[in-house]
Amino acid sequence: MKHRHLDYPAGTAPEDLPSAAIVDILDRGDLQDWLPLARAVAAQPNGALADRIAALVDAFPMYGTSPLWRAWIYRRRLSVAPASRDPLTLPELRRRRGLSQADVALRLGISQSDVSKLERRRDLKLSTMRDYLAALDCPLHLTTRVDGADVDISPPH
Repeated sequence: MKHRHLDYPAGTAPEDLPSAAIVDILDRGDLQDWLPLARAVAAQPNGALADRIAALVDAFPMYGTSPLWRAWIYRRRLSVAPASRDPLTLPELRRRRGLSQADVALRLGISQSDVSKLERRRDLKLSTMRDYLAALDCPLHLTTRVDGADVDISPPH
């Protein structure tokens, strides 16, 4: 199979494709080319390939294709139970919502580079976290444990 200048055997597993081939398939391929990628993402929506595709469509925006693949991955991820109770990072949550850093920047009225910096911070103000989550359409809810019971608390706005 040939995509751009890359030549690889037909039937190569999507997980084994070089990133340049995946970008070319997403950008220039047809539905037949997309099918192996879609099947692999459907089988493991929280897997490495789905994360890789999400990162590639963010890194190499493609008109029409990037939002489509972000939404596809997001919908597939919603259809499966979380694999663990490990907390999500902000970039993981953003990708699960099918959004790029540029999308979030537009919603927050800041630059994409500021979103990148925000996502790497180790310590965020509660108001910053609330605003970021609101841009993802994920309202902030705080819960604490008091005498063995979970208690919802509401921060001041």
